[in-house]
Amino acid sequence: MKFFKKFFNQVAFVVLAILVQFLLVFSVLSYFNEYYIVFQTVQVLLGLAVFLYIINRKETPEFKLPWLFLFMALPFFALIVYLLSADRRLSEKQYRRLRKAEDACKLHLIAPESERKELQVRLGAYVGTDNYLTRTSRTDADIGNQVEFFPVGEAFFADLLAELRKAKKFIFMEYFIISPGKMWDAIHEILLEKVKAGVEVRVMYDDIGTLGLLGGNFAKKLRKEGIRCVKFNPFRPLLSGIHNNRDHRKITVIDGTTGYTGGINLGDEYINEDKRLGHWKDTAIKIRGASAGNLTAMFLQMFDMTARTSSDYEKYLRVPQEKFDEPGCVHPFGDGPKPFYDEQVGENNYINLIAAAKEYVWITTPYLIPDHNLATALRNAALRGVDVRIVTPHVPDKKIILNMTRSNYAYLLQAGVKIYEYTPGFIHAKQMLTDDRAAFIGTINMDYRSLVHHYECGALLVDVPCLQDVKEDFSSVFAVSEEITPYNFRMGFFASLFNSLLTLFAPLF
Repeated sequence: MKFFKKFFNQVAFVVLAILVQFLLVFSVLSYFNEYYIVFQTVQVLLGLAVFLYIINRKETPEFKLPWLFLFMALPFFALIVYLLSADRRLSEKQYRRLRKAEDACKLHLIAPESERKELQVRLGAYVGTDNYLTRTSRTDADIGNQVEFFPVGEAFFADLLAELRKAKKFIFMEYFIISPGKMWDAIHEILLEKVKAGVEVRVMYDDIGTLGLLGGNFAKKLRKEGIRCVKFNPFRPLLSGIHNNRDHRKITVIDGTTGYTGGINLGDEYINEDKRLGHWKDTAIKIRGASAGNLTAMFLQMFDMTARTSSDYEKYLRVPQEKFDEPGCVHPFGDGPKPFYDEQVGENNYINLIAAAKEYVWITTPYLIPDHNLATALRNAALRGVDVRIVTPHVPDKKIILNMTRSNYAYLLQAGVKIYEYTPGFIHAKQMLTDDRAAFIGTINMDYRSLVHHYECGALLVDVPCLQDVKEDFSSVFAVSEEITPYNFRMGFFASLFNSLLTLFAPLF
């Protein structure tokens, strides 16, 4: 009963507010119909201006096409909706605050010149891939880190609890979803103990990501307990494209020396305490060493922008780091919408890794809705003889998204890409492994929301020892997955037509 009260208090209000706005739009349209000639003239002029504006925007064709379609079909309605919802930019204050935090963090994260030379040697053929991340996400790779791979949420959870108990100075946690249950209760208990012991604790979660899961006063309750807690981009019941820009990151940083990222949120399904979707398959990594500083910086930048504060960045970033005698390089990085990120960093990192592959590219993603550039990269790799395999869920969390995912199978299969569906349940892991040498593990799905709209993060791993663990995990996933072929997979005409319409508008949402 409490759940339904909480759900309808938040969700029903939001839905009602948006419906009221649409009714107002239709009322305006009805009113203007009485002045047909004036209305038509204004509509044509404004429509032409916006049409030219859209054509000349530095956006992907996939983003432009649905808007152009709407302007052709319903010009005045499209104009109103576009003006209300298409602008995804940060406010000027948010942008300045985020840039200021980024510049301050960067001063404390620059690797010594001697290490940079060693870094270039270790990267070898992946120098270009790493250079791209440095220039676009404005983070650096590091050597001398220790990386541990977790093939399931249960292993991640046990390790996370152990590390949280060791915290002496600060704990930072940033998650798309926090939901009540065994996982959060255990973490929350430790956080309260650490606050009492004088450890600084900050928590940030996405407001829409937790809609219907947490009460509206959840952040206030944590603040009363001594935890500095903020909601990212609080939802306002107004039509606005800024609501598409969610914080999809998953980051925990402990004392600036240990950091976690990957696909795992703080909810019971991620540790298989909730089995509604069968076995929930997810992955994460723990980074110890200098590269944990990148995760600290990413957290502080988003937290300060959201909380409208300014942290003492030197305090959190100038911390003694243990040097580990392990080979390879680690490069945590962030991604997100314009204007803070000028490029689609996550997507281009995928493309760069695919282009560098000579033997194989193995991928897991819960949603496979690639744009033209990413689909072309996958097809080109397969056509040049690279073993390209993609694992998607067999059991969906969202039926419509599963159908959209499946609608992309045929195009990829034609080029020789191998598609598998994870039969034990839902696979939520976002990872790529290439040639036993490089991997990406993080939060970035292969769909428009992750590639264009969301703030995301992850890490490029080159020649680190745990890549062998990642490869073994892929092998175990293939063993329990069903291979999809042109002979055992078909989509009906109407299903294909429906998915085509959904795909047309997918870049907008």
